[in-house]
Amino acid sequence: MSYPIAINELTLTDMKAFRGGAVEAGIARALHLAVATNRNELVVYEALPLTNFGAAAYTQENYITGALAAAGVWQTSGDGAGVGTIPVGQIAVFYKCANAAAVVPPLVTAVRFRVGATGASTKAVFFIQLMVENKMESDVYFSEPVVYDPQDRLFLQVYPTAIGAAEPVSFGCFIVSRLGPEIS
Repeated sequence: MSYPIAINELTLTDMKAFRGGAVEAGIARALHLAVATNRNELVVYEALPLTNFGAAAYTQENYITGALAAAGVWQTSGDGAGVGTIPVGQIAVFYKCANAAAVVPPLVTAVRFRVGATGASTKAVFFIQLMVENKMESDVYFSEPVVYDPQDRLFLQVYPTAIGAAEPVSFGCFIVSRLGPEIS
């Protein structure tokens, strides 16, 4: 069972453990899928939205939603018009999200991770309203990392409670990739 945890409920040691657990989950998945034959052939780095998820999902290296066009309807989390795809040879591991919206309370109250050709399968849903609205915490960690495989369609979605301007809903996400000509 996955659930969000407010940052003020975690110690620095806890946060390091969540990040370490996310890295280990990504490495284990990469080895299972034979992205590499051993962990020394892998590199782990923080995801960049445009570089790692594609222009269909994000138009810049900045996590920002598009305009929140409808209340009570799931919509893409990025400012692009479509859905991203995890590149060949990469594993994406999401371990937290944040909503640092200037609007109080923020309009986005939940995030959803889906996968599949049409996004029909849900990997995880995190209701973050309690943390970002009531506790006024922008960051929430996930009790379990959300892992995407190479070439998975990345349906990151947000749930706004009202129509409004774009909000900076960002994600903590590691990319696990094989060392090679692009990354050394």
